[in-house]
Amino acid sequence: MKSQISILALFLLITACGNGGQDENGENGTERTTPVFVEELQPSTFRHYVSVQGDVESDKTIMISPKTSATVEEILVRAGDDVQKGDILARLDGEVTRSQLQQAETQLELTKTVYERQQNLRDQNIGSEIELLQAKTNFESAKSQLATLKEQYDYYTIRATIPGTVDRVDLKVGETVGPSAPVFQISNSDALKVTAQVSEAYITRITKSDSVEITFPTLDASINKKLDVVSKAINPSNRTFGVEVFIPNSIENIRPNMMAKVKINDITLQDKMVVPVNSVQRANNVSFVFVAEETENGWVARNREVTTGYNYANNLVIEEGLQAGELLITTGYANLSDGSAITIQEN
Repeated sequence: MKSQISILALFLLITACGNGGQDENGENGTERTTPVFVEELQPSTFRHYVSVQGDVESDKTIMISPKTSATVEEILVRAGDDVQKGDILARLDGEVTRSQLQQAETQLELTKTVYERQQNLRDQNIGSEIELLQAKTNFESAKSQLATLKEQYDYYTIRATIPGTVDRVDLKVGETVGPSAPVFQISNSDALKVTAQVSEAYITRITKSDSVEITFPTLDASINKKLDVVSKAINPSNRTFGVEVFIPNSIENIRPNMMAKVKINDITLQDKMVVPVNSVQRANNVSFVFVAEETENGWVARNREVTTGYNYANNLVIEEGLQAGELLITTGYANLSDGSAITIQEN
């Protein structure tokens, strides 16, 4: 028993000696410090963006319908073909009008011959003035009838009304088509634009003077421009308004219906204190950060109550509470309190 007590006493003695006089603050009675990283605050420019998905459209997209009802006789183009204004896209069956046109041409030749003969006779003082006028009237009427039939016969030929690319072909040989339904769609790729729909929440912040970055993921290409069109009408079905940007011809391979990413710079603030969002903490409805302050005894953390503003992409505007030149603690602030000793680490 005495042996056990002696061993226990010896153990306690060794433990006491090994403690080396440390207290709960740290070795040799010195206060523990928290390692932190800091960033010197300077006024900077803050930018906020609204990102939406857009689509490439042709500013000149034309739907073409037949001018008359008839059966499709021949289709001369396919989707993807390039056409010029006036090119024939399809022909319809106009046999009846064609027959009438041939008769009108024959009638015109006859009335022309009669008129010329009456004119020659009248020059010889043969025949009456009334007969000459009647022959002339018949000739003019035949010309007018022929012109009308030619115009009507042209209705059976469907032509391109603008230069561009055929996007859609909505007819088949043998089927009957009419003016009520478009059968071709043509887009002019020299007049392309990107359209997008933006939430009505931003309608007071987005204007035609705003910068916009447009990215085309398929092409790995992008452009920077100003907005060309900002609609003020709200779409009641989805509570959005439209924006448009015209695409320069210098960008190649852009086609209608391509997807585009639209990034609109709706807010720009100059000379603002901007900090990482995560560096701002909140307790009891108060926002605060920690800054590093040098004292006679070393560096300490100071609590700064702040008023926050806009934020975007991990950047937060501080409206009040911070000054230029202060050292914002960006890492290591989680367990700090006002006056905590800190050690500034090199980045």
